[in-house]
Amino acid sequence: MRVTATTYEYDQPGKEWIKKLIEYVRYVATEKPRIKIFGFGHQVIALAMSGTCVRNTREVSATKLRLNELGKKVYGVESGVLNLHLMNRDHVPTEPPSFHIIVSSNHSPNHGMVRFSQAESWGDAPPLNFRPTDIHILSSQGHPEFTESIMRMLLSARRELLGTEVVDDGQSRAGNQNDGITVVGKAIWGIMGVE
Repeated sequence: MRVTATTYEYDQPGKEWIKKLIEYVRYVATEKPRIKIFGFGHQVIALAMSGTCVRNTREVSATKLRLNELGKKVYGVESGVLNLHLMNRDHVPTEPPSFHIIVSSNHSPNHGMVRFSQAESWGDAPPLNFRPTDIHILSSQGHPEFTESIMRMLLSARRELLGTEVVDDGQSRAGNQNDGITVVGKAIWGIMGVE
């Protein structure tokens, strides 16, 4: 399953389909293996599994994110830095039970999280030795599928919504390093059992 970008917000009035989506994601998250979720989906999975989602500072464009020790293992990045394109205003300050935060930014303590297949048997502590296929759910506030050209187009299209200052800052960083394909893509293949 994959849920990604949308122009909608998790609590937008009159959007009953979002409530239905949250219920469906809750079902899939409890019944199906190996779920990868990005952007809006990161917020939806948090809400579906009893986490929280609230308004935050807008984050856009290629951004350096911090990986914790578990995040370094999930993504195979020893430097502790993950560069991803962002396009969000809401964030997940409280992760759901049995999830572990793996990525953060200057504005959000949770830019990504994992839940392992054997979450109940492992308790609150994440496993130290795991295989990628042990990951049941991987979520990211960032967008590994976005490229520089996609980000530039989104920033231009959303200038009125975002404001000139945010758009200009985002455009200045849109061409910066993006680990979406090389790092996140590789991790997703590993979760699916492909080496």
